[in-house]
Amino acid sequence: MILVLYSPDPQMARHIAMKSIKKDFPVRDEFNYISLNMAVTTLNELADECAFLPLGTERKCILASDCAFLAKSKTKYKYQKDDGPDKLLEYCSSPSAFIDLYMLVHAEDVDEKNPILKAVVKTGSVKGIPMPKPEEWVAYATKYLSSRGCPIDPDAARELVSRVDNDYGRFISDLEKLACYANGEPVRLAAVKMLVTPKVEEDTFAMSNALTRGDVALAMTIYKDLKSHSVDEIRLINQLANQFTFMDEVRYLDAKGASSYDIAKELGTSPKRVEVTVRNLYRVKPDSLPRILEELYLAEKAILTGQVTPEFAFQRFLANYVI
Repeated sequence: MILVLYSPDPQMARHIAMKSIKKDFPVRDEFNYISLNMAVTTLNELADECAFLPLGTERKCILASDCAFLAKSKTKYKYQKDDGPDKLLEYCSSPSAFIDLYMLVHAEDVDEKNPILKAVVKTGSVKGIPMPKPEEWVAYATKYLSSRGCPIDPDAARELVSRVDNDYGRFISDLEKLACYANGEPVRLAAVKMLVTPKVEEDTFAMSNALTRGDVALAMTIYKDLKSHSVDEIRLINQLANQFTFMDEVRYLDAKGASSYDIAKELGTSPKRVEVTVRNLYRVKPDSLPRILEELYLAEKAILTGQVTPEFAFQRFLANYVI
């Protein structure tokens, strides 16, 4: 069996895969369960693992995460040295009945022209995991916490959903945190504000401000805090790119003589945020923002093409940051 699961949130795809794996493999060990991160594993190594029949057990499960080679992208996937799709394509065209292969893709869509994906369509399944709607997040939070004996107030549930910002990993983690804190008591808005960090956009705004002030140590601290909430680097890179693009737009409008109020109205944000950005721009050289955006693009490309791990790419960007 081969199943490709893709989602904008990697934790959602992994959650769906693990539910199925736990059902079919309630007891997992080194003989019947293999987990591979394709950001650091070659396709040939994955194909070789698929070729090894299970020992001492009837079936074997392989979970391959970060399968960027299947994602739909504007940039062509770059295989590692001495690697390529041929061996994995051969296996996917004629898979073993004794091996369950799950391939997880962090993307909104997969590349339908990819030969490996075409083979999976014929011999296995490809399934997209859409992001839930806001009301579905609220309903799940209400049901989950009620089952733990600590019902959540409607305003608290909405604030929770707003703060996790469509991050499934954070959502589940923060639900568990709230349940433990409440310990059988109702969950109020104050508890959510105290225990759940603001949404990623606000944290990346703080990170971009720290970087423009030259405070790389603070930016690294914010990054580590976000990582503790299962926020992935691709999302951080995209959010940071949005922040630096916003700074560039503010610079342009400020140079035209527009007031903070007029800039905020034009860009659909608050005057206070514009004022903070204008102050930070005095420390930024004119050619810095395009260069930083290019570096963020290269970091994302390195991750999606499997050249480096997400953690290494992002920490390298922070370490080499010069405004």
